[in-house]
Amino acid sequence: MTELQPGISESRPARAGESHALKTLAGCALALLAVVIWSGWLVITRVAVTSTLTAEDLSALRFGSAGLILLPVVWRRGFALDRFGWRGLALIVICAGAPYVLLASHGLTLATAAEAGVLIPGTIPLFVALISAFTVHEKIGRVARAGLALIVAGVALIVMPALLDAAGWQLIGYAICLVSAIMWAAYTIEARRAGADALHMTAIIMVISGALFLPVYLLLPGQRLSEASSTEFWVQLIYQGPVTGIVALLVYTRAVALLGATRASAFTALLPLSAMLLAIPVVGEWPSLGNAIGAVLAASGVLLATAFVRR
Repeated sequence: MTELQPGISESRPARAGESHALKTLAGCALALLAVVIWSGWLVITRVAVTSTLTAEDLSALRFGSAGLILLPVVWRRGFALDRFGWRGLALIVICAGAPYVLLASHGLTLATAAEAGVLIPGTIPLFVALISAFTVHEKIGRVARAGLALIVAGVALIVMPALLDAAGWQLIGYAICLVSAIMWAAYTIEARRAGADALHMTAIIMVISGALFLPVYLLLPGQRLSEASSTEFWVQLIYQGPVTGIVALLVYTRAVALLGATRASAFTALLPLSAMLLAIPVVGEWPSLGNAIGAVLAASGVLLATAFVRR
């Protein structure tokens, strides 16, 4: 037995190393899947709002389906008022619920998927940093500040041509996308403060948004769900609600558990680029040179801002 001990002791670190490598690989795969789903949401929403459906139709599909699926979670665990309070609860529902989705979807009627990929997910780290700096005096390290500067440069490359051309509706679309990003940033800060788990928080947002928005939607004129083909209806129903609202959350949360928050969040740097690339075959939207460079700058900025917040 004593002769076998060295072999056994050597195999344990090897197995531990293999296990760690597998966990890292699985975490990377899950983080990439979440990025693909979120990028796909920008593209598939752009397809819908520029063809048959409206932002209101998509919001009804999203919160009707995901709210119904997640209702048992809220039924069992309540609305977490002890963590959020009424103010915090209203904030997360407004900034990540129906108002946010409606605003972002309307932005995608006026901005391309590639532009929205930079202006919404690409600027969220910028607004999180700015809001945190002003409200809780959170320090931003030098590397992170460089990343935020790259994000601003990427946004400028996209917005400046429209400013120079005085393209009114295009600029309105950009402004709507940026306001959407500010809303999600505010939600991110409140969610971090409250410390509720991701599934419970998402269930609260989906259920309350569904309960408040669906009765209003039924009274709105211009509903187009009946005009959509069965394929379009089911694709949007499944993607808007269960896939984007639930699956992306679960796989990203698992990626955070496997990789850690810093490494997992760094994958969000791919969102501006992946949205731009997905839009080419799906929507047929080829980015201009300025938009492509802007996406690269924003992606680089997001990577630096998320991976090196305090450095």
